[in-house]
Amino acid sequence: MNKKKNLNSTTELEDVKIKFSFEFYDTSKKYCLSCWEKEQIFKALDRLKDVNTKTYNEMIMSSGVYRFHEVDWSKTKEKNGFPDKRVDGLPSFQFALLNINSQKTRVFGGLSKNIFYIVWFDLNHDIYG
Repeated sequence: MNKKKNLNSTTELEDVKIKFSFEFYDTSKKYCLSCWEKEQIFKALDRLKDVNTKTYNEMIMSSGVYRFHEVDWSKTKEKNGFPDKRVDGLPSFQFALLNINSQKTRVFGGLSKNIFYIVWFDLNHDIYG
């Protein structure tokens, strides 16, 4: 079951670009960027630069492209959500990294104001598999 959480008023996010934090990044290698091919890592970091130019509202408005939406953990393999429970208090989101692995690649994390706390890089869209 997906818990609805307060995004700290999305109106605050309208014109503020998304920034990334790796504070809660999971290095257990299950969904870790370090396990990818060198070229995939290069493309992923380049795509993160692109997302970094977008605001929350721009990501929502182009959700058909970026597949940006809240995560309903009950529809995933990871029913308990993230391993670090400190990020569980934040709304869980995912978005696609374009032009990597036939558009399957996703980034999962928590969102607070304009900071997206990256937890997992899912190369093959396995979390929803």
